[in-house]
Amino acid sequence: MESKDPNLIPLQETANRYSVEINYRTSLDEVTDGFAKLCLGYVSAGLKNCGYHVKNIFDERPFRILVSTRNWDDGEWVGFLAYETRGTKKVFLMGDGYYNKDRKTVSVQHCSTCNSKNAAEMCKGLRNLMEKLKRQNPRGSNTLEPAPLKPGPKPSYLKKLKKLSGPFKPKI
Repeated sequence: MESKDPNLIPLQETANRYSVEINYRTSLDEVTDGFAKLCLGYVSAGLKNCGYHVKNIFDERPFRILVSTRNWDDGEWVGFLAYETRGTKKVFLMGDGYYNKDRKTVSVQHCSTCNSKNAAEMCKGLRNLMEKLKRQNPRGSNTLEPAPLKPGPKPSYLKKLKKLSGPFKPKI
């Protein structure tokens, strides 16, 4: 549909960013999914503002955001907030786990339902969780734990130095 009004086209392009499009064919599930995406988007923006790294996953269900403290390293602690449908109930889940860099997945360690009713409370709860996770060490990271070194053979000149008495004067 083409419109002759030039102001109408930019309005339509940006209308879905912070709103949920509703018409006479819209179902209740589409409205609640739109609300969930809006809430997760606001929480994502709030945590980015606090200095965290955030990934938004709105293409597949459950809709979720993943939050990391120190970029996306293997074994890094990650917090998440997800919107899931459990039968007839629709709930937000908050939890933590480890990030797997090869598979780009999270191994969930703890998960609970979020009792928050708006995005501000969800952001506060997830930020408190991330502050706890920030203090914990990454799991299984080889970059942060050095390999144990084995003592090798000593060079022969060290044995000669121990036998010499007095100050050592090299010959020039």
